[in-house]
Amino acid sequence: MSSFQQNPEQRQRSGCATAIMLVVGVILLIPGVLCAILNAKMGAGAGGDPITMFVMMMALGGLGLIVFAITRK
Repeated sequence: MSSFQQNPEQRQRSGCATAIMLVVGVILLIPGVLCAILNAKMGAGAGGDPITMFVMMMALGGLGLIVFAITRK
């Protein structure tokens, strides 16, 4: 084994990086959730705005970041 590789039991997850990813993911998720609530209240035709689509994609990115932070090893 070379000197730069570590055994799997020696590798540790960085708690600080996980916490930062979770916080950023939640921050990205909040506008998307609010946008989805407003679209549900306004009706089905209100979701065609490009800004709405951008915000929803941001929310999906936040959700992906949260899932990655929880499941990474």
